Amino acid sequence: MTDDAWERLRSAPNRDAWMPHGKGRAIPKTSRLGTRFFAHPPGQTPEGAKESNVHLYIKAQSLIGARAAGWDALPEQCGTTPGGQDWRADVLCRRPGRPWTVAIEAQVQLQGEEAYRQRQERYAASGIRALWLVAHEPAALHHYWLRPDPHLPAFKTTTWNDQDGQPGAHVQVDRLSLSISAFVAGALNGQLQWRGNGRHGIIPLVLREDQCWHRTCRKRVLLAYRAEGPQRRPLEIEVVQAMHGYADAYAEAQTALPDLAESPRPFRKILASRCPHCKREIRYQRDDWAGQSAAYKLSIGINVSDQGSKLGLTPHAQWRWGPESRWPQWAPLGGIGSLSHQ
Repeated sequence: MTDDAWERLRSAPNRDAWMPHGKGRAIPKTSRLGTRFFAHPPGQTPEGAKESNVHLYIKAQSLIGARAAGWDALPEQCGTTPGGQDWRADVLCRRPGRPWTVAIEAQVQLQGEEAYRQRQERYAASGIRALWLVAHEPAALHHYWLRPDPHLPAFKTTTWNDQDGQPGAHVQVDRLSLSISAFVAGALNGQLQWRGNGRHGIIPLVLREDQCWHRTCRKRVLLAYRAEGPQRRPLEIEVVQAMHGYADAYAEAQTALPDLAESPRPFRKILASRCPHCKREIRYQRDDWAGQSAAYKLSIGINVSDQGSKLGLTPHAQWRWGPESRWPQWAPLGGIGSLSHQ
């Protein structure tokens, strides 16, 4: 509303504005921070209606984001599952002209994973997807952060008050820190995606920068000598080579990196490859050379087989944001991702 319209509403003796609970007309007010809101008449505030400034701020920014995405959105909407269980959404969103489909929940009070899932089930039973902004101590969802899943879209949300006492908040997703409104708008417009099918795994292939030994070549080469599992645990290169997707990924890597030597093969206790320039054989140790030369990591997408599972490899499963080209440590099955210098 414009300032003039707001003042007219405040001064109207018989304004047509009513609170959803209790009796009496809504009283337009302005907080000390300049936020406009409606209050119940004195003595008619329902039990538990008071909310923190941070909670109100997150809800307001969620409304702004939903409407920026072109969706309809309303705060504090109630419903009942087919089984008779009640739910109440902080913000309920829908595409114009369609049924309500997405709830945005700002969870500021501490809540355990079981409570999240029970409330999520209520929304699901009513045909609504819920998106959770976890603004309390994240340790309460410790196990979920280790292994997220598509049935509970929950995201760490950091909050603060600036020097003037006004609240602020950012959502952490896929190594990005986004404002509430930007996150909600992007999520409703398809920027938020779940990636994980139970088979597709991503591992770093570790490369060493070296030089061809032959005097007529002496060109720069990149040599693959190991891969890494969870917690950077070294994996023998032969183990990874046997996994579906490795051969295609390595061929793509050779196209993208002209200095990359052929995929290595075991030779006695060392590895052997061929220079990509002169095709002569290069033999080298399996060790890391203790930092004697530059090392790189290249993400490759493989199929985590039963053998890979025994080695502790797990399929990729994570919420991703935006196009694949910006996803950190990502590679499609049988393809490559980013190259990072160590």
